[in-house]
Amino acid sequence: MNNKTQNDNLSFVFYASGSRKYEHLYLRGNFQQDMFFDKVDMINVWNRIWLSAKATGVYILSVKILNNHFHLTVIQDDDYQRADFIHHLRLSITQYHNRRYKVNGTLGTRRLKHAELKDLEDIKDCISYHIRNILHHGINRDYLNYTFSTARYIFGLVTDEQKGIYTRTTMPQELEAYLPVREQLPEGWTMTIEGLIVPPTGVFRSDLVETLFHSRKEYLETLTHRTTREAEDNDEPAQENHSRKIQDEKIAEFVKVNCQISIPSMNTSQKMDAMLKVIKAYPRVSKKLLSRLFAIPYTTLIYRLEKWGI
Repeated sequence: MNNKTQNDNLSFVFYASGSRKYEHLYLRGNFQQDMFFDKVDMINVWNRIWLSAKATGVYILSVKILNNHFHLTVIQDDDYQRADFIHHLRLSITQYHNRRYKVNGTLGTRRLKHAELKDLEDIKDCISYHIRNILHHGINRDYLNYTFSTARYIFGLVTDEQKGIYTRTTMPQELEAYLPVREQLPEGWTMTIEGLIVPPTGVFRSDLVETLFHSRKEYLETLTHRTTREAEDNDEPAQENHSRKIQDEKIAEFVKVNCQISIPSMNTSQKMDAMLKVIKAYPRVSKKLLSRLFAIPYTTLIYRLEKWGI
């Protein structure tokens, strides 16, 4: 089969439904701050992604979760279905986060961003970028053994343990903490000994990913090369209008390094003490940035700072 025939067949498989859209969805913490503070957080988010997809009828091609952001490649029928999925997922992970850390507000940036994937190469590049994210961020060089990635579920690359050993009826009670309140593991789904839902075929379209990459060998070889998105991230020249973004990132990193506890776990007094450290280190820091970063209403922040003569 020549490349043209192969690509024509792939196009038919991927776009036979006509109206379906392939999109890249991603959510980051405010100013790249952590959203997920330990393995428990990441397991909960992983599971809630799949349950939200099932609840809204969205298909998923790839997932990658890191401590301060996550990426998804999804298939939905229209913008309304995507909005339904995003609303369901945001509500689920925010309720979990607020309940665990005893805070209020929406988890992550104001919007869960999305971008339509235009063709087969764009879809393939997006999936590869997600899988390679751990290398891109210097976390790990082993794509297939990173826990919070769908990479290992393609072409039968998972181990027996990773395939899931618990079902709805055999799941230990302690693993129920990784599911939303009043929700059970769906009938026919499985869960690993660590508490991660194993992506079921009906929601995780691993068959389409395998079709896209043709073979296990091509899949593994593709992961060794930088994607277009990585090149755009790393090779973009610094410009004058990026200075504020760089400053914001420096401040976010300063908070991460100099605070004794994570921001979600701080009370109001601790947040104000942390902000004074930031203001001392960065006298011209934006007050709106601090308001968003520490989840303190802007008017409250200004009132406090005025009382302190700042």
